[in-house]
Amino acid sequence: MTSPTGAAGGIRGSGVLGGGVLGAAPYAEFLGAEYLGSYLPAGGGSVKVVVAGDDEVAERFQASLQAEAERRGAVLVTVSAETTKVHLVDQVFFAAARQVDWGRIAVALVHAAYDDIAVPAAPGRVQVAEVAEDHDLDARELYRSVRRRLEQSLLADTGLPRELRRALLRLAQACLGTGDVVEHEAQVVLDWLRGEPVGLRELRATMIPSRIGRHNARSMLTSIGRLQLRAGQAGLVLQLDLARLAVARRPPVEERDGVYYSVAAVLDAHELLRQLIDATDDLVGMLVLAVIPPDLMRDEKRGLPAYTALQLRVADEVRDRRRANPFASLARLEVQLEAIG
Repeated sequence: MTSPTGAAGGIRGSGVLGGGVLGAAPYAEFLGAEYLGSYLPAGGGSVKVVVAGDDEVAERFQASLQAEAERRGAVLVTVSAETTKVHLVDQVFFAAARQVDWGRIAVALVHAAYDDIAVPAAPGRVQVAEVAEDHDLDARELYRSVRRRLEQSLLADTGLPRELRRALLRLAQACLGTGDVVEHEAQVVLDWLRGEPVGLRELRATMIPSRIGRHNARSMLTSIGRLQLRAGQAGLVLQLDLARLAVARRPPVEERDGVYYSVAAVLDAHELLRQLIDATDDLVGMLVLAVIPPDLMRDEKRGLPAYTALQLRVADEVRDRRRANPFASLARLEVQLEAIG
């Protein structure tokens, strides 16, 4: 061997699969083959806790995962606890939404509507006038048909939150180029999705009744994977970098950088992750990876032992100390840890 990790992904000298741990790159490749390659595109969803041995391991895992996502046609969204208040689900959604190509999703929805009415649109030509010209049809009649189909396919989709259905309809209508939804209104919808300041009067003009908050953000977040599938992607990977949660003492003011968490905020972050685990059935086409440092496996005030509801959901009931199970909810990347729970 020429590196700390062998071909099977284990630590040097520890045997097959590293005696209960995995290599960063091999685990990313496993996720690419088993989840991004087949499980997510088929509508599956999963939540995993990934314990990275140190910052360098976490960086290698991130790079390998990005490469796998690009190769498999999936979308990788990374949310860091250093820059986002991860104990607030609406802030997690906004951070993810800023990395989502909503325009691509809207165009895919419009293409699907054209296909449903047997008037397929050529790539790059989704405006009603263009499609009508290509098929020698009356633009006004075509608009009525495609708009009706968009309303049927979106507004009746109870798998999506009501507010999100209306937002997607407005973005799709903007793609049609008829002036029914102008550029400014589409930008209001995008700002609303991304958590940017939006006036209530402007928002309600788009038929969206309220802002995104903690009451509806989780259902919005769990819907993104489903939308990526409809946009022709292989699904969504949401990587939560939770290393900052382990920082118990804030540095001096002049040295502070980003967000720091009280014990109460850390427990709220654990609760958010627990909720995502319990909502796995709603994670259509979505893989959530919570990357944590080893300290959060042991710390009784800020780590998993401090929040039993989460600990019991990811702890190994049975663990072979000689061989890792990459399908498990808890993955150890190049770190030796005793089983929790």
